[in-house]
Amino acid sequence: MNIKSPLIAIIIILSIFVVGDSFFVILETQNALKLKFGKVLRDEDKKPTIYGPGLHFKLPFVEKVISLDARVQTMDGSPNVFTTADKQFLDVDTYVQWRVKDFSQFYLRTQGRFVEAESVLERLVDSGLRDQFGQRTLIEAVAGQREQLMHDIKNDVNAKVPDYGIEVVDIRVKKVNYTNDVLPNVYEQIISERKATAEERRSKGKKEGNIIKATTDADVKKIKAEADEFARTLRGEGDAEAAQIYAETYNKSPKFYAFIRSLDAYKESFKNKNDVLIIKPDSEFFKYMKDANGKK
Repeated sequence: MNIKSPLIAIIIILSIFVVGDSFFVILETQNALKLKFGKVLRDEDKKPTIYGPGLHFKLPFVEKVISLDARVQTMDGSPNVFTTADKQFLDVDTYVQWRVKDFSQFYLRTQGRFVEAESVLERLVDSGLRDQFGQRTLIEAVAGQREQLMHDIKNDVNAKVPDYGIEVVDIRVKKVNYTNDVLPNVYEQIISERKATAEERRSKGKKEGNIIKATTDADVKKIKAEADEFARTLRGEGDAEAAQIYAETYNKSPKFYAFIRSLDAYKESFKNKNDVLIIKPDSEFFKYMKDANGKK
């Protein structure tokens, strides 16, 4: 039996294992650290060597590669109850987006366990929310300063997590509700506020209506007074013009003027069928009825 054949086979197999353990591939979504005897390898500047996506070489059986997800992670936190500055209890549900910033520090503090990092984040975010809600009233926390509240919590948490090699990208409130204990009181307060608002608007509307009515009445009186004054002026001008016409007529023809005046008198005296006129038949009043020339 030739003993060289098994030896060659063993050498080939070992070579395959050595070559296979000498190269490693990092995916597009990952970064990697290289460990040698459990310690993170560093460059000349004593900084951890980070390997990006691609094919890389390592010493077989001596160096170990730790791949870590480099993408932004989303942590859906558990809802919790917080108290505002005006003693309102709110049930708040949030989510946090974070990522690994320092892969070496992250590995040293968490051994690459993302669950442990999220546990730390959840405690810090909960503490930050409690502090920020406690500094603001209900209106400020929910609407007026909501964006600023989220910004302040993010900055506060990021100041505390560098030791873990992570960074908070964004913190958002998904939902804010009143707790079940205070909901009835909230509904009563809302109803009371709506009633007060409605009463205020009705009172304001009534006041404005009275002002409009008073202004309109004053305008109507002013218009009527101006119209009456204008009418009197026109009547005065008309009477003056009529008197002038009568005077001119009299000067031109006294007899014709006397005739016109008598016709006006007849018209005024007999315009009502029930009028009764008691006068002598030979009176001067009937002279134009007896004779067109007014002779008796």
